[in-house]
Amino acid sequence: MKLCGVEIPADIEIPPLDAESKAELDELHEHLIRNDEKVARMGRLPGYKYVDPPENYKPMTISVGTLRGLSPWARARVLYLLRDQVTY
Repeated sequence: MKLCGVEIPADIEIPPLDAESKAELDELHEHLIRNDEKVARMGRLPGYKYVDPPENYKPMTISVGTLRGLSPWARARVLYLLRDQVTY
């Protein structure tokens, strides 16, 4: 499995999430998408030229060492929240 193009070693434990956690993270994910859309709209308004549109964001990078430092609970949530960036 890769996250943001970085291979995640098989020895890193990523437990399954319960339905309640998934629902909570789905809500956060939708909020982040709506926020990006709002920022993009604001960037097109004359008074908001200082707002950097989402397409100008730097690509996300992942550190395997940092991922190892997280608890399995936190790792599972990070991977679920960034599921659009996970490839196999």
